[in-house]
Amino acid sequence: MRRKASFPAGSGVGRATILLYHDHQPALHSRGVPMTRVPLLPLAGILALTAGTAHAQLAPQYRALLDKTIESGSDAEIDTVAKFLKKTDPAGVGEVDAAVDAHRARTAEAQKERLAQMAMFQGWKGEGQFGASQSSGNAETVGLSAGLALKREGLHWRLGLRSQVDYQRTNGQTSRNQLLLAFEPDYRFNDRLFLFGLTQYERDRFAGFSTRTAVSGGIGYRLIADSGFTVDVKAGPAWRKTRYISQPLESVVTGLGAVNAKWKLSRAVSLTEDASALTGAQNTNVTSLTSLSARLNGALSARTSYQVTYNSNPPDTYKTLDTITRFTLVYGF
Repeated sequence: MRRKASFPAGSGVGRATILLYHDHQPALHSRGVPMTRVPLLPLAGILALTAGTAHAQLAPQYRALLDKTIESGSDAEIDTVAKFLKKTDPAGVGEVDAAVDAHRARTAEAQKERLAQMAMFQGWKGEGQFGASQSSGNAETVGLSAGLALKREGLHWRLGLRSQVDYQRTNGQTSRNQLLLAFEPDYRFNDRLFLFGLTQYERDRFAGFSTRTAVSGGIGYRLIADSGFTVDVKAGPAWRKTRYISQPLESVVTGLGAVNAKWKLSRAVSLTEDASALTGAQNTNVTSLTSLSARLNGALSARTSYQVTYNSNPPDTYKTLDTITRFTLVYGF
């Protein structure tokens, strides 16, 4: 009786077959090569060396760097170090990926537990901004701008509150007085699919209305979910009530579509785009707000933003297009 074995690919030994006999003495056969007795112990050493090469590990100094970064670094730092190590030590690619994946799984599980136990008034974050604004369209002014935004991320619920005021008074006359208040609850089914709601109140006499209220809800989806770039899209029906200055009260059912994008250009600089459109039988309103923020020191940032508002059917004597450029300092908390 005899047994057959072969050398692993890449072991440095040509194509050959090992025949093991009852006396445990192997014989090496190869084309054109006479039978040769090979001691079994050296052969086992060759196979062990080959197996060790196939399961190469990350160099100890690189593993120490990876562990230290995972312990104290941000997601961006971990990604940077992991990319460097995989390029520098290709033999450890699998070990690097496994360590990073395990860390992210632990972090995600800990985050879920924290959110599940969080009370209603816990977990709120926000920012306040104050600065100058310049408007064109129905009001050609340079004035003051102030805003406040609050946000809470729960296990499933995401709540947002926004307020914005632009005001200017010259020679005893108010030339700009615009107010926006909004409440936006979202319910997330998973990392991408969610339901959204919106309740919004506006006041802008220089755009032809004293008050305007909108209520909407629908479905949303995160199209892009990269660590440095996210894009959400939303769509649903909406109800809007407008109290015009020179026209009768209007109450209509419309459709709402929105896009919210955020791009983290670097650790200190981010770009956001918030666009929405309310479309009805007689009128379409489109708003686009583009903001560029740069962190100055700690919680303090500088921001410049450009807002465009389009009204396809404004009241008589009013313009269809308004713009506001804001330059503000932002404090996060």
